[in-house]
Amino acid sequence: MPWEGLNQRAFPRVTTQCDLIIHDRIGGTIKAKTQNLGLGGLCVLLDRSLEKLSQVHLRLALTKANPPVECDGRIVWMVRTKEPVASRPTFDIGIEFLNLKLGDKDQISSFIGHA
Repeated sequence: MPWEGLNQRAFPRVTTQCDLIIHDRIGGTIKAKTQNLGLGGLCVLLDRSLEKLSQVHLRLALTKANPPVECDGRIVWMVRTKEPVASRPTFDIGIEFLNLKLGDKDQISSFIGHA
């Protein structure tokens, strides 16, 4: 993971793979797994780029025991990886949480605390 060890941010992140569904504003759906997760957002590795500063809707499954966290998100950074997966380009993408409900924030905090 290219960003491992670089954790000097307002919301530190933990390395974890959670199921994630991203809905873009033009009706597209992307299924993925998180690379890391924090209270402020997440990083995901995708085989396509997303427009920086565009908004998306997220559905994040932290555990099977709890309902998924749903909120809007903003693409805050994107870096094309140096080593493509299966000969295709890939992109590390940072997504900031927007409109995160208090209960969902608590669920993420608890999950991170146990990771």
